[in-house]
Amino acid sequence: MQKKPQPPTLKVQLKLHKPGNPIRPVVNNVSAPLYKIAKHINNKLDAYLCLNNYYNVKNCIGLAEDLTKLKINENHKMMTYDINIPIEETLMITKSLLLIHNDAQVTKQIITLLEVILQQNYC
Repeated sequence: MQKKPQPPTLKVQLKLHKPGNPIRPVVNNVSAPLYKIAKHINNKLDAYLCLNNYYNVKNCIGLAEDLTKLKINENHKMMTYDINIPIEETLMITKSLLLIHNDAQVTKQIITLLEVILQQNYC
């Protein structure tokens, strides 16, 4: 039985490493309506984009498994980055890649869904 979509939940995490311990808002979108749409469109993109993704990680378990296979010595450092992905440029690149392997109608439908998802999540 599928659950009905619910509003996202908001929790906070304290930034203990910063002076004054400011909070970091954490939004759980798993129950939100757009999460289900985003998950569906992700499956469609996997099917229609035909990308060779050698360096993608599906989840934290996959990352942990990949990291255990690395040969790391004292000269290596691990870094993480917070990035902002430009929506318009992402949509243009995705559209051009979709058009290589698909017709204009499929491309338009996928891009329209992506626009709705991305604009809602980043407005």
